[in-house]
Amino acid sequence: MTVKDFGTRVVKRSRTPLVFSAVAVVGALAALMFTVIDLARFEHDNAIKRAPTPVQRTRYAPAARAEWRQVRTHLETRLNQTLPLELGAVWATRSGQVCGLVNGRGSFGGLTAMARFYTVDQRPVFHQDVDHIAFQKAWFECRRDQYVMLHEGTTEPGFCGTELGKRRCYAVKNGVRVE
Repeated sequence: MTVKDFGTRVVKRSRTPLVFSAVAVVGALAALMFTVIDLARFEHDNAIKRAPTPVQRTRYAPAARAEWRQVRTHLETRLNQTLPLELGAVWATRSGQVCGLVNGRGSFGGLTAMARFYTVDQRPVFHQDVDHIAFQKAWFECRRDQYVMLHEGTTEPGFCGTELGKRRCYAVKNGVRVE
């Protein structure tokens, strides 16, 4: 490649730097494109699943409610409370698993408040029953697949999700109390 030096002389320059720069730019653009595609695929695979159609909900709801009756019996036996269970949101997933929140009220050796659970073979599984990562993975799958709602309620774990907590806790936004 010839380059004129202010019109006075002609200098021969190598094309190697230009080729290396072009390869680097093309490689960076390709890497960015594949990253964006991979991120889009990841977001699609981990997005909240579509709600069922009314026909699907009508067909699946009776089986989910029957499953919930069995799970509730096991839950009452497991928590062994004198007062009735205080439930948060409880739902069934497409796979038939029941997930939700329940007020432990001292069943786990202290005042635990709203505790998350999911089921395995109609038996409730709590965070302290399994490895932390295994529980979080299963809970993530539960949260993204709320197929049939079995009990309306809070999805907030902890004290503020309980009835007593609703009276004592308040919402804060940007450091200011919100009513």
